[in-house]
Amino acid sequence: MWAILLYRILFVPIFLLVMPYYAYRMLRRGGYKRDFKYRLGLFKKLPKRKFGKKRLWIQAVSVGEIKALEQLIDLLIESNLYEIVLTTTTSTGYELACRLYGRKILFVGLFPLDFWLCSWLAWKRIFPHVAVLVESEIWPEHIWQAHLRDVPVVLINARISNKTFTRYKTFQNLAQSTLGNISFVLASDQLMADRCREIGISPDRIKIAGNIKFDNRISKLDSKEALFLRHALGFTENDLILLGSSTWPKEEAMLIRAFKKCREFDRRWKLLLAPRHAERRGQIIDLLQASGFKWHQRSKGKAFTEVDICFADTTGELQTLTSIADIAFIGKSLVPNVGGQSPLDAACCGVPIVYGDRMTNFQDICLSLEHARCVAKVKDPARAIMAITVLAKDEDKRKGFAEKLQEWHKNNCGASKFVAQKIQDIAFIK
Repeated sequence: MWAILLYRILFVPIFLLVMPYYAYRMLRRGGYKRDFKYRLGLFKKLPKRKFGKKRLWIQAVSVGEIKALEQLIDLLIESNLYEIVLTTTTSTGYELACRLYGRKILFVGLFPLDFWLCSWLAWKRIFPHVAVLVESEIWPEHIWQAHLRDVPVVLINARISNKTFTRYKTFQNLAQSTLGNISFVLASDQLMADRCREIGISPDRIKIAGNIKFDNRISKLDSKEALFLRHALGFTENDLILLGSSTWPKEEAMLIRAFKKCREFDRRWKLLLAPRHAERRGQIIDLLQASGFKWHQRSKGKAFTEVDICFADTTGELQTLTSIADIAFIGKSLVPNVGGQSPLDAACCGVPIVYGDRMTNFQDICLSLEHARCVAKVKDPARAIMAITVLAKDEDKRKGFAEKLQEWHKNNCGASKFVAQKIQDIAFIK
């Protein structure tokens, strides 16, 4: 009780301190005005809970997590046992959630501020039988509201980054007061399960379920759709595509240099840049203008002439773009960046992968990929350029990587079924 009181006392001054930064980010990204009332907990009145069905409130932060839920939500719907409320935090995640699930489930909304009044109002309107949190969505007030109502909280696909793990260890007593109210943890891998135990979650409340992101439905394009997409990007049917997947600062410049090397021996190579944050478009446009290459900006619509580089400053279509790539460099993996973006889209699509040695947010996945010898891990930009060039020159090597990745993906699917069964066990035991 003391911990949640402290959290409530500190929430307002900390919120006021960080609000200018987040307000700036919201203005740059746009889309945050839509249904803003939900962020205050002012959800519309939902129908009364149906007899014999359990209401689930699933919270997933953004695009990647929303997409990863697709097979799990379909399994939950097919069981005909649940009413599903899905919330998300970002405007891009909300847009995707509405598109994917708006007509399938009871309600899609935005997650309320984790302030007691906003959370209380949301809980009063939704009042689920089970609260499901995805990956690292650990919100003290939200979890406390569940505790007050004796509602079980399930953390699925649990992922704790190095930075978050250090914080939990530093303030372990405080962390345990929140984590102790989580009923069950379904960890994505052994490393995450070990971290959950180390921060004080009882081992009997932890299971390794696998990663539901392996079950992502791949955007399979037929030949006509793939050709249409290529033409829209400014590429031709025979072009080879180097993809910068969710890139961060400094990485676009490295990829442009790598692209120049590839073009020296094969003019078919084209560069597709898909940065993690589209609001960085000004910096990237400056790089492209200085590159000397002909380029197209995806958000401007269809390219009407052939280009060397396409700058995909859009959201929600990375997997589709990945499906037509021949090599993918995974962003946030080289100095000065750290943490890494997910390599799963490329891995699931069978696209040969290059990434840096700072993929700390995906350690277990990367170790598995490296053990299967289906990725190239590098230490610095110069080695990244070299690895990309080696793959670009050797079609047989690219095919070998692709076959290994497809086999690796096949061997790691199935987590969604396990998670769906565990949710059912928890929901109907209650």
